Amino acid sequence: MDQFTLDCRQLDRWDFVNQQPVPIPSGRGRRRLPPNEAAALKAALRFGNTFGLSPLLGTAEQIVNMASPPPVATSLLRPSAGTLVSTPLIVKFSSSHELTGALAVAASLGAVVGVLGSFGVYASTVREVGVFSTIGAGIFFNTPGAAVGGEVTLILGTPTDFSGPYFGISVGAGTGVGVAVTLLFSPTLPIGFPIVLTLMGLAFNVSAVTPTRLPVTVAIEVTNTRISGVRF
Repeated sequence: MDQFTLDCRQLDRWDFVNQQPVPIPSGRGRRRLPPNEAAALKAALRFGNTFGLSPLLGTAEQIVNMASPPPVATSLLRPSAGTLVSTPLIVKFSSSHELTGALAVAASLGAVVGVLGSFGVYASTVREVGVFSTIGAGIFFNTPGAAVGGEVTLILGTPTDFSGPYFGISVGAGTGVGVAVTLLFSPTLPIGFPIVLTLMGLAFNVSAVTPTRLPVTVAIEVTNTRISGVRF
């Protein structure tokens, strides 16, 4: 991966005032991955492509390539101000210059109030790869339904930023096969008033879904992610 560009300039359409971004903590150290193990990981992903798994493993290989080596050039087109929404709920844009991507199998089951979860692999420009699991709950504005499929996540931050609690706002469409996009917000802890959320990135999901009365589903989610990784 030689070049990566993330265009966030359209976020200027949000109502914001001039405030400084929320500081994003740096990543914790991980065990170093020996060069031979890193090469074996990439070789295994490429080998899997020969068995017709290229849509899944090809994406996984691109995720791993974010960490080994990181993109030569990373471009982030930021909004003109750090704050997107003002009090009583303050929503800010991530100030991190690192990228973390993840590929997961995700599932949800909802009947107004529902549960969701995912597990998969992640990689970061801080030269770290690993596995993660996410569990959570949400409020689903649609008739009862279930979904299972693949999910790609991208955040502006380190793996440490990727882990922990998140709020999500998801909009999906389709029955039989559904597509959803989720905006991911990291809360500033401890939570006080006003509530400060940092927009960290988004997740793109394609799933097999059960038929629902409405073709569009809106969900508000609360999740927690745990990671286990190694450094290159």
